[in-house]
Amino acid sequence: MNEKVNFGSTKVLKTKKTKLVSDIFSSVSNKYDLMNDAMSFGLHRLWKERMYVVSKLRKSDNVLDLATGTGDIALKLLSKKKSIRITCLDENQEMLDICKDRFMDNGFVKDILFIKSPAETAKLEKNKYTLATIAFGFRNFTDHSKALQNIYNSLMPGGRLVIMEFTTPKNKLVKNIFEKYTHNIIPKMGKIIADDYDSYRYLAESISTFYSPAEVSDLYAEAGFINTRYEILVGNMVTIHIGFKC
Repeated sequence: MNEKVNFGSTKVLKTKKTKLVSDIFSSVSNKYDLMNDAMSFGLHRLWKERMYVVSKLRKSDNVLDLATGTGDIALKLLSKKKSIRITCLDENQEMLDICKDRFMDNGFVKDILFIKSPAETAKLEKNKYTLATIAFGFRNFTDHSKALQNIYNSLMPGGRLVIMEFTTPKNKLVKNIFEKYTHNIIPKMGKIIADDYDSYRYLAESISTFYSPAEVSDLYAEAGFINTRYEILVGNMVTIHIGFKC
């Protein structure tokens, strides 16, 4: 009941984290895409292209994009295969509103469902989706195991879950540079570009306290996924995970 979980570099009650994270994304939503480009020097676009390749998207896929944010991954997948059906799920209404606007601006209005809910408690139809995706949002979940179980149940047999998330590098030199950049530079960029130092400090801290790639693979297995594997990109800073429902 009083269990605490990581919220950046601090611990908060499990019952409080979802609201705290949502408040952060409400604060940064209007500058979110601009900050993604600035923080990653545009590299996030290449990483998301690789995520698309790993997903092996099919024309007949029914996709669930969780922590959809402003819809980057969902839009990428739909632009690649216009015949797919897609559900965009996010706990934050401001982000979902931007996502909806982006879909309309790009001419996508059919076969798209928007759900406002945390991944852990979303009322998802069982055995519905063939592909689920999460790009840089998994670490912000409150209960990772519960979310994975809910996603697993929503997938059809043979369905796959692809998660892309930041990883703290193992190499000491790279790790030192990475941590100095994420902890010192990114919050300052957040202040300059989005007038929000604290939110980007949290986002940086959340990387340091997140699971290792091997630990995420263990969570996949505990939820029932099989044939799990992961691919580490860009000097061990980004990892793409994939697993299948048996």
